[in-house]
Amino acid sequence: MAPGVTDPETRRFPVGWALGGVGLLAVLVAGLAKALLFRNLEYPGSDFYSFLEMTWSWFYAGLFLHDNAYGFHAAIHNFYLLPAFAPLTIPFGAYGLILVLVLAHGAAVVRLAREEALEPTARLGVLVGALGPLAFYVFDNPHWGFHPELLYPPLALLLALELLRGWTWRTILVAGIIVLVKEDGALVCAAVVLAHTAWRVAATRRDSREEARRAGRAGGVALLALAVVFLAGMALLSHVSQQYAGTQETSDARLAPAVTAVARTLSGHGRVRLERVREGLGVFLLMGGLMLLPLGRRLPRGLLLFALAAVPLLPVLLVSSAAYRFNMMLWPPRVATLQAGVVAALVFASLAPEERRPSLAAIALLAAVSWAGQAGVLHWMGYPLGERVAVLGSAFGPPRSPLGTTEDRYLRCVAARLPGGLPVSAGWGTHPFFHRQSIVIESLEEHAWHPPRLRVVWAADVSGEPGAGVCRGPRAGVFVLEADCDLLPLFAGCAPGS
Repeated sequence: MAPGVTDPETRRFPVGWALGGVGLLAVLVAGLAKALLFRNLEYPGSDFYSFLEMTWSWFYAGLFLHDNAYGFHAAIHNFYLLPAFAPLTIPFGAYGLILVLVLAHGAAVVRLAREEALEPTARLGVLVGALGPLAFYVFDNPHWGFHPELLYPPLALLLALELLRGWTWRTILVAGIIVLVKEDGALVCAAVVLAHTAWRVAATRRDSREEARRAGRAGGVALLALAVVFLAGMALLSHVSQQYAGTQETSDARLAPAVTAVARTLSGHGRVRLERVREGLGVFLLMGGLMLLPLGRRLPRGLLLFALAAVPLLPVLLVSSAAYRFNMMLWPPRVATLQAGVVAALVFASLAPEERRPSLAAIALLAAVSWAGQAGVLHWMGYPLGERVAVLGSAFGPPRSPLGTTEDRYLRCVAARLPGGLPVSAGWGTHPFFHRQSIVIESLEEHAWHPPRLRVVWAADVSGEPGAGVCRGPRAGVFVLEADCDLLPLFAGCAPGS
């Protein structure tokens, strides 16, 4: 079926409503699971709270893209989309970022469900490929909770679908949003454009070589524009990096050693690192193949498009992993970047006009094999998929906190009564309680915009009297709070026995 032609089946039955409903339900379930995991203190890693800080630092501190772990983060990454999330994170804290992920994925599946250029079974195949266990693993991002790269898969799906209509203002808008996610966003766009150009050239060459040449030229111009945007973004990052060199970590200090490590490793220096790269690339290929499996007979075309899309993505994956000696190639932000190329291949491979439609039974079988394979990969990686999904069973009960009941209730009560953005120093495991406040990392206080006005202290470590202007609250289990004296009345009613 040619792009833009409405399927008669779609006119007889509102397939879009059904597919959109199923996709939205899957996204909402994943969002609920993530919210419950957070409620159960499952995301203690500092990155979640650094990104929260970057969304609202302009509001609370008058500082743009600042966080309390690294300082001025614009000198490290181009996370220029983050401040746009402040209307959700200021009132809802970490749940605001979870809502951002839900909204992005929800918009993508609804847009997919309404795309009449794809036959209904093709839309179902894309949906199955894009929302499997690997997608849940990326969405969950265990321990760390959030990275902006988690937005790449739904945004790449939106860009691929918009490209079916050509370079309209909506296409440019989605591409612009992807560029603002991170400095490598332009390369993610390039991956989608590469897959789209290859599909357009192949689809038009049978009827008109001139049309195929025009499609190739249009794709080339778009890729050239994206290359200029990428280089401009890197120049901006280097400029900001130089402004803060000597006072904090910067991108220049990170990038050069990472590129050198990639070059040395690929040239054969460092057997262990080279083996990690080979293993990572092999798992990437396996992941891509499993997510593309619902294409059925169109799988070879999907793999070819995925290979093309991977060309600009592989340098991103390698350089970003080199800083960690290639130990984190399968980290959710990396898999999310890979997934952007997969969803593009899913969309364009599903447009093959000459092949008969797969039956629903065939898609169901392929989906079962695909999802079982993905679950197997996650099990090999040590990700407890069943346990993470099982958290849904706690939706109507109290939080399953690793802390004692006294400590848990006390800290939740205190955090609820503190004003948003208040600088707080909390132990690693208690970060989630204070997600609406400005968390100061104890070993990195020199990067915070303000010294902590409240500290969560282990009772066993308390000795002597607190400093001037600081008062000590009542003990609650293993914790004692030390805070500016004017803050104590705010949470006086939270003390055990109050």
